[in-house]
Amino acid sequence: MEPARKRKSSPVWEHFEMVAHNKVKCLLCLKELTYSNNTSSMLRHYRALHEHAETSNNPHSTQNSKKEMVNEALVNMVVKDSQPFSIVEDAGFRDLLHVLDPTYVIPTRKVYD
Repeated sequence: MEPARKRKSSPVWEHFEMVAHNKVKCLLCLKELTYSNNTSSMLRHYRALHEHAETSNNPHSTQNSKKEMVNEALVNMVVKDSQPFSIVEDAGFRDLLHVLDPTYVIPTRKVYD
């Protein structure tokens, strides 16, 4: 009886296909890599050559990561400068953020409760 084949559970398999028992092919650039029963080389290839390109081509994910960065910077400012959480409700602060990024939605202080 032949042993059961491993299930391809790593998300990196979305970008690769098996071409031989020890070779995989990248579906994005068609480069063939050696396959040794693990996804390490595939992940390294994908992260080095394709991950950033896919993220920068997706405006939604770029917008979300920018929002997360601004949110984190805002929390850091409140903590480092000992500001009250209510600063996000101040008109001057809201005007400043609107000038910097009109699309940014300022979180309420209840977000972090």
